[in-house]
Amino acid sequence: MLVKLTNLERLISVLKDGKWHSSDELATKVSWRFGHTVFEARKKGYFIDKRKVAHNQYEYRLLAA
Repeated sequence: MLVKLTNLERLISVLKDGKWHSSDELATKVSWRFGHTVFEARKKGYFIDKRKVAHNQYEYRLLAA
């Protein structure tokens, strides 16, 4: 049986390596609404860092708890 991961699970699985990930990558691998998923993750206690890399372009990474 195929288990469907939630957007939150997909987000954490991408970010858990601790490296920076572009918003384009997260939109592809998580959801085009990944910003809401980042908000959800932060509410649940995940520390997600964000940095601006260009005009209107950001990267995200998960910080170790």
